[in-house]
Order: sequence, then structure tokens, then C-alpha cells
Amino acid sequence: MLQLQIRLRVAVSATIAVLVAAPSTVRADTTPGTAQIEPLTQATIGKTINGIVVELREGYVFPDKGAHAADALEKSLKESAYAGVTDPVQFARQVTDQLRAITKDSHMRVIFGSPFANQPPPAVPQGAGFEVKRADGNIGLIRLVRFVSPDVFKPAADEAMHSLSDTEALIIDMQANGGGHPASVAYLVSYFLDPGKPVHINSLVWRNRGTDTYRTETFWSSQTPLRYLGKPVYVLVGPKTYSAGEEFAYDLQALKRATVVGAKTRGGANPGGLTDLGSNFFVVVPTGRAENPITHTNWEGVGVLPDVQAAPDVAESTALALAKG
Repeated sequence: MLQLQIRLRVAVSATIAVLVAAPSTVRADTTPGTAQIEPLTQATIGKTINGIVVELREGYVFPDKGAHAADALEKSLKESAYAGVTDPVQFARQVTDQLRAITKDSHMRVIFGSPFANQPPPAVPQGAGFEVKRADGNIGLIRLVRFVSPDVFKPAADEAMHSLSDTEALIIDMQANGGGHPASVAYLVSYFLDPGKPVHINSLVWRNRGTDTYRTETFWSSQTPLRYLGKPVYVLVGPKTYSAGEEFAYDLQALKRATVVGAKTRGGANPGGLTDLGSNFFVVVPTGRAENPITHTNWEGVGVLPDVQAAPDVAESTALALAKG
């Protein structure tokens, strides 16, 4: 999913909601372009670790695990486990590996260099990432690499679904989808549900910062210009499918509205916060977890398991054969 939050520590802390699609490969660090990287100092290491510790204790969706991970980082700092590290990229990777080993949470990561440094200016549209075509047998195919914010996503989804509304079956390729906005996931899922009644699609359970209490954000089906009903739908997934891309497949599978084809996905279901720690370091600490209303759980750590197993290079042809068969 990820609807990440940026907590910028400047003169006054501010929280800004922003959409960040998770990378398709497991990378802990982001280098700051071509600028020269200054060697790490022990003061910067200590400041960074202390900042991560605060986020773990105050914000991590699982308080006990957060406290355990925070204790482990403080112990490592006290025992000079990071003393020999002078490369900030290596430091980010080392701490990320340590956090993931403790929490088993793939969304947890430390980043060096602003994730937004190389982003195009806001005036330059990036598009919604839809690729639409027809295959032999009047089979529709949609490839979608991200779930952008609803204001951009909805008109693109409407156009894509309208263009394929007369097909005999539909294949939606999520194999390269790295994540995005959960409201956009719910909107696309709505196309495949009976419009006669609202359907509860997914929930996000968020920890209230600094407490052991939680709040729940629910996502329901919504009105769409048309519905794609009474015809087969196949969702392609694989080892690069992550976060919101996994949610789309998981939701439709739980609703028994699509056949999932491909290989097991990465298994990231905990949306997180991207916090600026200073010194060009950032940390992602999940502050929420997905909870499907049908399964009462999610795909964290286990991935979405396909209904029909197929290697990534033959997933599409397998779905086409199923659609034509």
C-alpha cells in the first residue's frame, strides 16, 4: 500500500501525506545522486540510531516488536557495532538488515539520500501507469505498475475499463506493481463487484502514536461508470508484486471474483511512515497493518499465494490459455 507519511524534523515537525510506491527489489538505501558522500561520524550514527529508536517505540504498529527492535539497536550502539562503518549507504543497509531480521517486516528500511531527490517537479505529470491491449480471442489485458493517488488514478482506470468492457475475459498484470494508494486499489476492485450494495474491501489498522491503542480506516466499493461482471478475471502476480499490488490480488481472491495466476508475491502488508532523521537519513517504520474483512488477516510475510502456479515468464500465456479454454 503505500500511503506513506513524511515526518520532517525542521524547526517545527510536520506530517505530510504522500504516495510512495515500494521498489520492486529489496533495497535498503537510496544514494543522493552524484553529490560527494561525506564519511560517517560517530555522532551522526548515534543521532540516527536514536531517531530510529524513537520511531520504533512510538510508532511501530506492533509495540512489543518495536520495543524489542529498539532495545537491540541501542545495545548494538553501546557495543560499538557500527564503529567501523564510515559509508552511510553501507550503514543504512546494515541497520535495515538488522531491523528486518528482528521484525520480519519487509517494509522496514533505512534510507540514505532523499527518496524524492530525483523526482520530476510537481508540474510534470507521471501518469497512472496503465497499459491496455487486446489479445486473440477478444481477451483484454491491463498492465499496471503502480496505484497512484485517486485523483489521477480514477480517470485512467475509467478509460482503461471502458476500452475493454466488451471483452470476453480480462487479465490484469500486477507482476511489476510495487505499491501505491489503497483507495485506488479499492476503486479498481469496485469494477468487479455487484453495484447493488456496498462491499467492504479492506481495512487498515493504525497505531495511535505513543500509545497501545489503534484506529481503523475502512475501504469500501464505490460507484464506477460501468461494471465488469459475469466474465472471467485473472490477476497475474509474481515475486516483484508488492504492497498495494499484492492487496489488489488478495482482495479479489478473497472475494472469489478473480483467479490469481503466477508465483508467490513478496509479502508486504504493513504501511509505514517515512521519517526524516536528519543528516540525509530516513527511516520507514510501519505504523499500520492491513486486515481483510473476509480472512481477518493479510499477506504479510507469506505473500499472495496464486490459485494457479506459473513461472513469471509463462504467467501471461497461462492466463490466456485459461481465458480461452
